[in-house]
Formats: sequence, structure tokens, C-alpha cells
Amino acid sequence: MNLRGQFIGALVAIGLAFTWSCTLDEPADTNQDPALTLDYTQHLSLTNLTWDPVRVTGFKEYIILQSSNQIANSPTPVINQDVTVLKRINDVDVTSLTVSTMLFSPQICYKLYCAVDDRFLYSSTLCIQQDIDVVNGFYDRGCHTAGQDEAVVFDRVNSVLSALNYKTGTITSSVTDGVLSFPSLEMSTWTDVTNVFGFDQSPAWLRKYNFPALTASNSKNFNQILWAANVHNQFVFVATDDFGNNFQVLNSSNLSFLHSIQGMSGNQNIAVFPGDPLAVITIGSSVSKKYSIDTDGKILTSADVPARILQPDLQSTCAEGTDLFICGREGTIINRNGVNVGTLNTDINASILLNRLSIDEKKAIYIITDNGVMRLEIADISQLPLVTLLTTYDLPALSYADLIPEEQIIYVIGTSFISSQAQTTILRYPL
Repeated sequence: MNLRGQFIGALVAIGLAFTWSCTLDEPADTNQDPALTLDYTQHLSLTNLTWDPVRVTGFKEYIILQSSNQIANSPTPVINQDVTVLKRINDVDVTSLTVSTMLFSPQICYKLYCAVDDRFLYSSTLCIQQDIDVVNGFYDRGCHTAGQDEAVVFDRVNSVLSALNYKTGTITSSVTDGVLSFPSLEMSTWTDVTNVFGFDQSPAWLRKYNFPALTASNSKNFNQILWAANVHNQFVFVATDDFGNNFQVLNSSNLSFLHSIQGMSGNQNIAVFPGDPLAVITIGSSVSKKYSIDTDGKILTSADVPARILQPDLQSTCAEGTDLFICGREGTIINRNGVNVGTLNTDINASILLNRLSIDEKKAIYIITDNGVMRLEIADISQLPLVTLLTTYDLPALSYADLIPEEQIIYVIGTSFISSQAQTTILRYPL
């Protein structure tokens, strides 16, 4: 159900919020009517606030307030549980601010204050009707493949698998699936047929679903933990703790066994690089192996490689291209030779949650959390090992299911409980 524009409550409070009312009262009160003008433009999930510079003697700072309701005119900024400080700027020449969607409500209101000597100047309240796509459900797992306008998402609270049109914000089909619990999902197209694959690490299930009907067509159970699965055309490569054959090649049509070898145990991710033969690398925190696979799914060679990932994550959080693979809390970048060639995040207090590549594979697009603050970041990785951060957008504190980069837009799917109702939101950012 598309709930575009309906009120769903405030999700995130930014800045300073108190349960009682207080004022930022360095300068003295003034009874002056609004003297400033606050304007805006909107682009996707971004709002650009602008104002004229206040070039007067005694300038101290600009203060931008934010609320989901009208902000009353007051000679001093009044801060309470409904009105928060969005930004304080002490440079008179900085007269714009780009704001990501942070409060989820029908409207978002802003007011500009300027501290000058012993008084404040202020603007009228600027209220903007927000354009947000929301569907009911706690969809915190997702997958997508190029050429589709629908992502497949999993509501693990209600055990529902759904096809979500992320451009229109509508659920197009849903099925109940009581087998998967905390799955990693992957959508794959081979010979013009698209299917969805989901796996749980423990209990170790691998399941295949028809798309877009989402009916389950094949399932396979493993005796030990299923660390990772990676679908590539006619094959599914799996890494398990099954003794003697913990690296396996399956047929993606029916999940039947093709070949196996004693590989490596423990938590790991799988990277697949196209070619003849295919290059498949299983990557752990202390050991990694590279395999060559022929067109029949037979494992031809096996060799140790130096690639390492600090704390391998769910396979669906990784980014995979034709020559690069990115995964782990550091956003470790690995090439097809099994060599670490770069890192997106070097801050030990931060962790990357989702990695994706732009269509041309020259940019990395990822969600990072830093001491509880979430950001969407875009980095240039065309000159590795140099990684250049290009753009950062603040994000609401959600559980994120998927990032879908297209030519000019990044679609971000995230979910949260609001007033006991699970809701999933689609945000859009320029690329």
C-alpha cells in the first residue's frame, strides 16, 4: 500500500531536544517582526535552504530550527521536544544548507535565526510538504538486479517476501515464507529468466523463488552453517562448514550438486569474477582461496590468495562488479586476483553496513554508521588504491535493506517501527 504523504510520526530528532522549553538567549530579546527570508528548493529526498547574508556589524551566527509543526515567532529561538536545532553556522557568507529527509511527517518546518550583537533577527516559518513513499512492513532484507524496477524485500517480523516497485512505492506481490528467518537475498537473471535466491546461515537453508510471483521452486538444506552463497548465471557457489566439501558448486536451475572441494571453514564471503574459466574467491578474515571453474561447474584449480576481510558480513551487504568486490565493515576492496587494493573506511569507530557499485563501477556507494550517526557516502574508486570521498548525505536511523544505484539516482530502502507499526520507506538521492 502506498502511503505517500500520510502522517506517520516523527522518526528522528536532530540537534538538541529537551522535555522542557528553553531559549538560546545570549543576545537580548527583540520584538522585531520577521526580518529574514528563508527560501528552499527540493530535489529527490533533499531540501536546499537558502537565505541572504546578514552583513551587519556584530554578526555571531545563523541558527536553523526544525520541527514537524509550525514554529512560533519568538524574539529568541525556543527549543523543546518539538523544535530542534538543525544547524548553527558562524560564517556570515555561508547562506545555504542542504538537508536530507530526517523527520517523517506530512510537512517539515524550518525557521532561520541570526544572532547579531545583543539581539536575534529571524524569518517566518517555512513549511514544506514532503514527498515520501512508505509501505507497511518491516522489510530489512532486500535484493535487486539491473533491468528491474522491482526489488524483492523480506519482512522478517511477519515472514513475508514481497516484490516492491521502488519507483512507485508500491508492493506488487507478496507471499508468506516460514522457512527463512534472517536471510541474505540475491536476485539473478540468466537466459532472460529472473529468480530470487535466499539463504539463512543457521538453520542452513538455500531457497529459490520464481519472480515476480515469488513462489518457492527449490530448496536445499545443509548439515552445517551456510556462511555464504553467490549466484552467477547457471551456478550457485556456496561456502559451508560441511566436512570434506565446504566449497560447493550447485546448478542454479534446481540447486542440484555439481562439484565440491575441501576449502576453508569459518565466516567468509564469496566473490565471483566473470571469465573462462570463472574466478571464484572465498574471503575470510585470516585465510582466502581462489578457485577456477569451467563451464560445467567443475573446480579446476585451488590456491591461497592474500585477500582478507575484517569481519565478513552477510553476502547481500557486499558489492560485486566485473573486476572489484567490496565487503566488510571497512569496505575492503578486492580485485579478481585476490588482492586487497583499497579500503573505504579507516575509522575504527565507524562501520559500513551496505556496499554497492555505480553502473560504471568507478564509484563506491555505501551506508556507514559512525557512533550512531548514519550516512550515505559516494566515493571515487577509479584510481585505486586512492579512494576519494565525493559526497555525503545524512540518513535517518533506519534498518536498511538495499541500495539501488541507477544512472542519476540512488534508491535507498529502509525500515523502522513507528508507534508499534512497522513501516518501510524509499528515499532518493542524486548520484
